Amino acid sequence: MSFQQPIALLALLAVPLVAFAVGWWRRRRPPEGVPFPDLDVVARADPGPRRRRHLPLALALLALAGLAFALARPEVYRDQPRERATIVLAVDVSGSMAAADVEPYRLRAAQDAALAFAEEVPRQYQVGLIAFSGQADLLVAPTTDRDALLRAIEGLVPDGATAVGEAVVSSLDAIRSVQGVTEDGRPLEAARIVVLSDGATTVGVPPAIAADEAKQAGVPVFTVSLGTPDGVLPNGQRVPPDVEGMRELAETTGADAYESEDADSVSRVYEHLGSFIGTERVRSEVTGWPAGIAAGLLVLAGVAAWRLGPRLS
Repeated sequence: MSFQQPIALLALLAVPLVAFAVGWWRRRRPPEGVPFPDLDVVARADPGPRRRRHLPLALALLALAGLAFALARPEVYRDQPRERATIVLAVDVSGSMAAADVEPYRLRAAQDAALAFAEEVPRQYQVGLIAFSGQADLLVAPTTDRDALLRAIEGLVPDGATAVGEAVVSSLDAIRSVQGVTEDGRPLEAARIVVLSDGATTVGVPPAIAADEAKQAGVPVFTVSLGTPDGVLPNGQRVPPDVEGMRELAETTGADAYESEDADSVSRVYEHLGSFIGTERVRSEVTGWPAGIAAGLLVLAGVAAWRLGPRLS
């Protein structure tokens, strides 16, 4: 929580000061005697236990505290759906994605997660698909047509080398082609790239160069490293994921990196990405809440003073 006018919080100092002043005044006030009292009248005027007599003042002090918070104009951060966005899924279809250390095999787990992701993001967002191995191919330009996207995801087949850098550069080109760019070369609307890969780059543009280009364009690149260190192909070749390289790519662009060693974790990562990418952090003023609570406490203080104060009728 933050405040637009934090200096107004100094008004909270009035709460203990008022409490002290009232207590001092009550102790200093001389007792009022009643000659020849009518005990029945006194009994009816008795306000009850001493604790209850302090309730009106306590409510009034709480109302004063609420008013101080309202004057400070508190703000909170919350997630709200983006109005528009462009997202490109870049899925590794290199030969190492045939490894079966993730059931039923890496690429199938990635496909299932990508299908769930496509259903998770808001329907008004444009989502594109790039498949990359030795080169990056744009299979579906960013679109709101989910059927075309789902069909393309289902048709992915593992084969070839790995070119993560090419995938990032091609994703940026795809975003620019549907959005255009501002004067400083950035996309006109929110844009994100999600790269799922299991191996180190072997050909094409180095990921570090691609990461710098994405950073300059203001497009975060989220990465998902798929597979286990013990992953092997049918021919016995070891194919561990390049976790560190994927993390560097994400961090350079201001995004998050994830690791997935089984099908369930891949799906959870994509579900998280769907909700995270689909929202943005905004700051909203919530002055009405403390102001309303303060008003309600003042009313309760008045009612408590009327009900608990001494009455002779």
